[in-house]
Amino acid sequence: MILQPATGGGSGLVLQRMRWNKDLLGVRNGVNSVFTTPEVFVQDGELVIRVYKNGSRQRFGSSNDYTVSESGGAGSGYDTVTFNGPAPQSNDGLTADYFVP
Repeated sequence: MILQPATGGGSGLVLQRMRWNKDLLGVRNGVNSVFTTPEVFVQDGELVIRVYKNGSRQRFGSSNDYTVSESGGAGSGYDTVTFNGPAPQSNDGLTADYFVP
């Protein structure tokens, strides 16, 4: 699963598949609404991407702030975030937390 015992004699649990505070890639110009993550992420049940705009968590879903998709088509892996509202401006910070396969 996601949590695995630490190795090398350590104790506790280690998140090995989580990526934190990764910048979304794409042009921020008030027109472009489509951005990508640096790597493919898991989008399944409880394992979902969390997107932040200027530090504020955005809401997932077509009637909310953003949706996700697979740029290479079905089965290629999720890597794309599309904002549903106003397109991010040049000074907007866009980051995400997500699990990798």
